[in-house]
Amino acid sequence: MRAWMFAAPLGFIAIDTGWIVRCVGRQPWTLYEQIRTVDSASHILANNVLVSLTGFTVTYILLLIAYIYFGSRIVPRAPRFDLPVPGLEITKPAIDTTPGEFVPDERPVEAQQ
Repeated sequence: MRAWMFAAPLGFIAIDTGWIVRCVGRQPWTLYEQIRTVDSASHILANNVLVSLTGFTVTYILLLIAYIYFGSRIVPRAPRFDLPVPGLEITKPAIDTTPGEFVPDERPVEAQQ
């Protein structure tokens, strides 16, 4: 369980590192003149890149805030290991399982079905 707690951000790290590897992977082809610089450069306007980067940054910040908020609510309610294991110490059933009494139907015959 503790390993899962530390593994929580690994999904975000995997997405970001994959993106970096993909972008950086183009550079050796350009440096060793396998492709032209014009072919390896992006043809997107700088304003579009800024809007996209700002959108991703805001989204990640909102996800981080939500993660911290919900994580701080869940962590204090961690499992209590001092409680007895359910099913090992059965002293009294939680639900009364004794059969009930038979009560005859006292309604008139016309009302009985």
